[in-house]
Amino acid sequence: MKLYNGDCLEVMKELPDNSVDYVLTSPPYNIGRSRNTKSGQKAKYEHFIDKNPNYFEWTVSIIDELFRVTKKHIFYNIQANWTNKKDVYKLIGHYSDKLIQNFIWTKEHSSPASAHYAITNSVEYILGLSNEKRIKGNQINSTNHIHTSTRTKGLKDHNAVMHIDISDYFIENFTKENEIVLDPFMGSGTTGLSCVKYNRQFIGIELVPEYYEGAKERIG
Repeated sequence: MKLYNGDCLEVMKELPDNSVDYVLTSPPYNIGRSRNTKSGQKAKYEHFIDKNPNYFEWTVSIIDELFRVTKKHIFYNIQANWTNKKDVYKLIGHYSDKLIQNFIWTKEHSSPASAHYAITNSVEYILGLSNEKRIKGNQINSTNHIHTSTRTKGLKDHNAVMHIDISDYFIENFTKENEIVLDPFMGSGTTGLSCVKYNRQFIGIELVPEYYEGAKERIG
């Protein structure tokens, strides 16, 4: 178990090529709203400004570095919203030759739409990226659709917590005991909790000190 408080691009530069087996992560979505907006869609973080004018280029730099350090598969969770949708769909096209599988996460409970009569977005994509031709699960039958019905507990002032059922699904079904899983956007530490549960090694990186300390306490 190795936890780092820092910028993931800087920390990953210190990791050797092919030094982790898998990546499971959920980066910021570039919502670009404050906590005080009148919109139903508010910022998810108290200690982080989720607004990046170069979101596509930044995301590509992250994923390219993940390909360098990862032996097998990258599971990259992203949601298309009003502010980032062009970047998200451009990103899918950019990695079309490495996008082996697209997993769909549907949620029974999700944030309300930004205004009345607008459509509530209750779907997220988990991009299965790999240099290999196929992504195979540990079960005879695995699906590319995951549904969660309730919210998961996380940290105070961090309202973008990955549901534990999602991290459990990927860690249990696509990794093996003692393999190394990296989460470069550790956040509240959910991926780390699943790694402990299923006896996987874990490397977590988190930029915000408050979230890093909270994740470290949650994971133990």
